[in-house]
Amino acid sequence: MGDSLSPLRVPANNLEPVITKTVERIDTCPQCQSMLKFSAPEVPHQICRSCGYVIGGEATVGSLDEITDSEQESSEQTWSEFYSVTNSTEQQVATAYEQIESVVNDLCLDSTLREQAADVYGAASQVNLTDGRPTTLVVGAAICIGSREIEQPRPTERVAAELNLESNRLKQMVRQFQSELARGYVELSPTAYVEFPCEEAELSKQIQLEAEQLIESVTESEEFTYTSVHPAGIAGAAIYIASSGDMTQQRIATLTGVSRETIRQRVADLQEAMSP
Repeated sequence: MGDSLSPLRVPANNLEPVITKTVERIDTCPQCQSMLKFSAPEVPHQICRSCGYVIGGEATVGSLDEITDSEQESSEQTWSEFYSVTNSTEQQVATAYEQIESVVNDLCLDSTLREQAADVYGAASQVNLTDGRPTTLVVGAAICIGSREIEQPRPTERVAAELNLESNRLKQMVRQFQSELARGYVELSPTAYVEFPCEEAELSKQIQLEAEQLIESVTESEEFTYTSVHPAGIAGAAIYIASSGDMTQQRIATLTGVSRETIRQRVADLQEAMSP
């Protein structure tokens, strides 16, 4: 990136719990002379609520009232609540958000998922989990943990593939997040893993529903247990059966982040469980 920081901008509300730089406070905005109404000690620059001027910064943001209105009008925007990047800590956060944005389409990350991942990243930063680690690795773990917490899981293998990470390294980072943040311990049914591959493959809602119903009907039987197998594999197998073979097992394996052999075995398990 060179010596100078790029003019990236990230959300002030996500920077607040992360940045700890302290600067001298003033009471009056030098731009419009209004009394300053916004003063958070964690944010490196005061922001005038009246005109949006960033005191001590080289750029300005819209007023906080306007940001709230904009946020309500469009929940699908990228990180549109701006904050100017002025130091290396903010640059690291901005880079993390950019990497989340880079996989929005590939991992079908809507605004809720992105915000949850950002929240997890912020929590990790506060306890120094981001220090000395590749930003991409921390971002991957934040996406995995955040997606589980709102019950829209993205398989670790898929996240690793999209961010060009080694799967085992990402799994290790996720376990560390779980241990040090006490987050991500969410037990999810295989049905939770059905929506994402169906959405990515642009399958009909009917196929998604049939796959979910198939899992629910089979997992209720005493003969079928899934606690020791990958839930994404069961989800993929159910999608394969519900789609009547229109999708190849290899394609479904790619979508769910498991091996083709896993899909083949789980299809056999489901078919056996469905037999009278």
